[in-house]
Amino acid sequence: MTAPRNPEQRARFIRVTASDLDIAPELAEQLLLLSEAVRAHVRTGALDDGAIAGLLDALLDDELCRHAWRVAATEGEVLWRSLLRSASPPRDVGPAGLLAFALARRGAADEAMDVLAGVIRPGEFRPVAIEMLAELAEDAGQPLLAWTQVIRLGPAEPDQDWGTLRCMLGCSPRRQCERSRLAGAMHARWLRARLSRWSRRPWSGGDLDPESAAARGTRTGAWRSAIGGYVAARSAVLPVGERQLLDQWSTVERARVTVVETSPWEGVVLDATGECRLVGWESSASSHQPAGSELSCWVLPTLVPGEHLLVRWMVPTPW
Repeated sequence: MTAPRNPEQRARFIRVTASDLDIAPELAEQLLLLSEAVRAHVRTGALDDGAIAGLLDALLDDELCRHAWRVAATEGEVLWRSLLRSASPPRDVGPAGLLAFALARRGAADEAMDVLAGVIRPGEFRPVAIEMLAELAEDAGQPLLAWTQVIRLGPAEPDQDWGTLRCMLGCSPRRQCERSRLAGAMHARWLRARLSRWSRRPWSGGDLDPESAAARGTRTGAWRSAIGGYVAARSAVLPVGERQLLDQWSTVERARVTVVETSPWEGVVLDATGECRLVGWESSASSHQPAGSELSCWVLPTLVPGEHLLVRWMVPTPW
């Protein structure tokens, strides 16, 4: 639809958007202006200089950009490209972020990375764009590029969102901590963390609805749906080995195993076929299961033959 909204439709947009995103009505009104600009651009093929200047001014607000996926992820790609071409630094970051939302949503993650990398400069701090580039770089199997952006963000608690990334960069080459001794399991934790984050980021194409997941019957179904969506959305950048590994994960069924040996971050379990498997625990808490414990879990393969990642829940909270 390209026609301008009538007053009733505008009021509903603001009300629903503010409620869905838990934001102030004033911010929802700014998102409405973005959406109306998209409609006007589709109708006329161009916006006047005043309208363009107004949009570029508005997109200097990082809080607006953080929620702009609501509009940009599904509409306006042509307009965001036009704004990006007409903007000079630092006003180009906002349009680049909106364009990246649209590109990532339709599976062009490689182009989204290029767009963001072209506008993130020393001395400028636009956290939404930096965080998005970090996440896309992780999905592209470029942990060093991702960590460079994380450092720029300066998180107070880096392990909360980026702990598995830090393991990949800081621990894996030197085996400096117990959770990094099994390289395959450590990589699998990183991949699973990325998949989990993607599913919770509505701009990226995830944002699985727990209600609809339950309606499909099982949370395992939600997990398989998440894998399929993640692979489709990141196919342009996801390393081939990881795509193949995710395909394997989607076929794994819940199993009952017995703990044979356990230590921090790794152990040995016996499955129903009588086979012993070397596993990495999904968290340090899992290692407190004593020998002889029976677990209902999933034993996921990794890129290292003979190593597995044992997870108690296929669908991490809050899926």
